[in-house]
Parts: sequence; structure tokens; C-alpha cells
Amino acid sequence: MKLIVGFAFASTLAVVAGLCIGANATSITLSQLNQAVPVRASDSSCASVSTPDECAPNSRAVAAINSAIAKYGVTQRGEIVAVISLMAYESASWQYNINHFPGRPGQGTRAMLMSNFVEQYAQALYPAQAAQALGGGAATDAVLNNVRALVLNDNDSFGSGFWYLVNHAAAYHNAADKLRSGNADDFKDYVVNGVGAGWDDGRQTLWETVNGALQI
Repeated sequence: MKLIVGFAFASTLAVVAGLCIGANATSITLSQLNQAVPVRASDSSCASVSTPDECAPNSRAVAAINSAIAKYGVTQRGEIVAVISLMAYESASWQYNINHFPGRPGQGTRAMLMSNFVEQYAQALYPAQAAQALGGGAATDAVLNNVRALVLNDNDSFGSGFWYLVNHAAAYHNAADKLRSGNADDFKDYVVNGVGAGWDDGRQTLWETVNGALQI
């Protein structure tokens, strides 16, 4: 009985502290995110980038990420590692919030959602504002950018990767054989087949860093 009570108490303390226990997690800590995305550990790290207005340090990112974890019910450690890795790669470690290369209109958020997904995301969160921005006319560059602007705040932007997983890659969410904790091949499968993005060694390296950081 003492062992059971002691284990439960230790587990409770770990969850409150935001530590990742086994394959499940309820949140991440700033310390973990600083190790996962070290280039944004300092609040002044955005001052030297070319897009300081878009850039966010980890101290801003962590609250938004935890909000998304709770909002979308993504508690599997492998899924959290995958989404953070994907967003950190696509946004160059939180430097970018909109697409600059090649500069596609309407593409953005930390997950760099394509404009069609940005539109769906905005409509899901802000139906009235999205409808007004779209206006029922042609989807001009200006219209796409106006819709994108609705979801560039921290909570929505950092929540985009979690929203996409749950709503557009549901086969990878809470699946026994997908995005398993500590499985790099599962992450590659998600990037290539779940997201439809290209694969390179940079994604692998970043995933390894995030995965290691979230095992503290």
C-alpha cells in the first residue's frame, strides 16, 4: 500500500510540474521547451532575426502550446513531440508566422498551413469574421492574407499544428500504431503521409532534440 500511494503521489507531482511521464503528458514546461528549441530560450533572441514582429520566444510559445494541448486533447507524448517538431521546423524555430519563401498568399501559422487549411481553421474559430474577410468573392491575395491574419495570434498560431492533427490527420491521433512515443519512423510517416510535406535530415535532427527534451 505504501508503494502504491507513494507512486501515485510522485506521479501527481510530476504531472503538476508538467513533466512527461511514459507515453502521456498534460503539458510541457518552459525548461523543456528551452531544451527542445534552444535558439528561442532567451526573450531577446528575436531581436536579431529578419522578422522580429513575427518571432516569438519560448516564454510566449509555451503557454500557447499548453493551451492547445488541452484544447485539442492531444496528450500522447509521441503526438506532442511530433507537432512541436513539425511547427518548429516549419517556422524556423518560431521565427516566422507567415510564408516568406516563396511567399505564398494566405499561408502561415507556426505550422505553415497552406491557405486552404488556414481558411478552414479561421472558419472553425471565427466563423463570422472569416465570412466577412472572404466576402463571397474571388480569393485574391489580399483576401487570403486577411483570413490568415485572423489566426496569427499566439494561441491560434501555435495551436494550428494540433488542430491539423486532430481534424485533418485523425488516423494519427490516439492510434496505437501511429506517432508512438520515441519512434522516429512514426514521425517521418506523419510528415510525409499525414502532412504531405517533404523529408530531410533537418527534420530528423530537430525531432531528436525535441524528443530528448520532452523525456525529462
